[in-house]
Amino acid sequence: MAKKEEIKKKNNNENIDFEEVYLTRGQLMWRAFKKNKLAMVGLWTLIVLYVMMFAADFLSPYNPFEQSLKHSYAPPTDVSSVYKVGDFEKKVGLYVLPYISYVDKLDYTRKTRELIFPSRITFEYKGELITLVLNNAKYLPRDNFGGKVIKVNDLEFTLKREEYAFVNGEWKKVASSSEKTDYFVRGINDDVLLKGEAFLENNSSTAKSVLFGKYGFKLGVLNEKGIDKVGLKYTINYIKYEDENGKKHILFGKNLKIKDYDYKYYPVKWFVKSWGPKRKDYGRVGYVFWIIPLKYHLYGVDNYDNNEFVRLYIMGSDEFGRDVWSRLIFASRISLSIGFIGLAITLTLSLFFGGIAGYYGGVADELLMRFTEIIMAIPGFYLLILLRSLLPMDIPSSQVYILLVFILSFIGWAGRARIIRGMVLSIKRNEFVEAAYALGYPDSKILWKHVIPNTMTYMIVTSTLAIPGYILGEAGLSFLGLGIREPSASWGLMMARAQDIYVLQNAPWLLIPGIFIFVTVLAFNFVGDGLRDAFDPRALG
Repeated sequence: MAKKEEIKKKNNNENIDFEEVYLTRGQLMWRAFKKNKLAMVGLWTLIVLYVMMFAADFLSPYNPFEQSLKHSYAPPTDVSSVYKVGDFEKKVGLYVLPYISYVDKLDYTRKTRELIFPSRITFEYKGELITLVLNNAKYLPRDNFGGKVIKVNDLEFTLKREEYAFVNGEWKKVASSSEKTDYFVRGINDDVLLKGEAFLENNSSTAKSVLFGKYGFKLGVLNEKGIDKVGLKYTINYIKYEDENGKKHILFGKNLKIKDYDYKYYPVKWFVKSWGPKRKDYGRVGYVFWIIPLKYHLYGVDNYDNNEFVRLYIMGSDEFGRDVWSRLIFASRISLSIGFIGLAITLTLSLFFGGIAGYYGGVADELLMRFTEIIMAIPGFYLLILLRSLLPMDIPSSQVYILLVFILSFIGWAGRARIIRGMVLSIKRNEFVEAAYALGYPDSKILWKHVIPNTMTYMIVTSTLAIPGYILGEAGLSFLGLGIREPSASWGLMMARAQDIYVLQNAPWLLIPGIFIFVTVLAFNFVGDGLRDAFDPRALG
């Protein structure tokens, strides 16, 4: 066993010696980089994030600026694969149901409920079995229920809604009203379709207080404690439908008994044709690489009848009912690009000031370095806020983005310029630089062809480690309301929308952009650490 281990170790050493002799410097650097497992994880993470950034239009199932107040603060959408009606169950593939987010008028809490839109309903009316089938019903998972089948263009229900209070051991009706609807709310009044009526009980203190405020005098109670619980009862007053000939009919609820029903469901599909480049007030939204119009998207819902309640929010929605996932990947265009653009400007300034100061020395060195020290003496984040606050607050987000790039670049170049100056002071004393000077090369050529290239190792590593600073700087400004503004999006701005105790308690999915900021910053640091190993001559053998 020991002999096998010795042979294996000898073979590995021979392989390493072979690689160090015959591999190029780039291949050796890649080998050193791959040895750092965290660096590889960070690299693949960044690749995925930047692919998402460029393919944002394709990956977004909804326009990131589209609002739907019916889905305000909606949680991630429930996706099911089993179709259920009563005791009947059948696998039909992934689908979603229409749903609505609303504030309950009884206990004043926000609720999200699925909606049942009947696509086929069978009932007994005056001794006759009748089945009404909607013409726009695309998916009917069950066979015909029997009886007289009538194709209808429209189907509307009028429900009787009665409010009750449980006082002194009995239910007392305090109010009655009617409401027209073409759908039923699951868990609220959908029992009407199979049981003939739906009755809900609520014993929350808020519901009791609301009912007491309205009908306390009628019930003869002194305060809400006299009400044990609150009830709601729903029954069908009548059904109205329009047949294929356009003739309208009314069926009274007291004469019909519902037997069974089917409801509309909306399959989740790949490569769905949905929103496209229709609006121009938000820039070129819905274009591949900002050039090619795009209407097909990676996934979505087959909303065949354009139901306004149908949504597929895999990461929930914000207070305006906008898809968090769509806004998140569109926001990455700002949050992920601002680092590279700002870094390009910072490097240019650092190389220019640091290179000139280090190479020429003397008065130029004194003036440039004293200026950089003044910039460095001012706390970076406070300088950032000061510079941004001096600019108008109502300028468009596109201009804000450009200004943020320049502001972040302005506060980031000074420290690197001093380091480059020190490196240039050391490099210019090397023999190859002195030889170039002796041969009569101009200073500009010596500086940019021989001196500056020898600082690239440092610049590449420090650049990778500096990009997270730009991302955090933009996120901090946007979080404070000084960066990107609505309706545009950045990860910092999305985090700013979540700085509310209600969001923390009831809509935690709005904190997801913070996770993306954390992962991105961590990935850049891992990659920077790997590059530092790759450029280390001792790691190359």
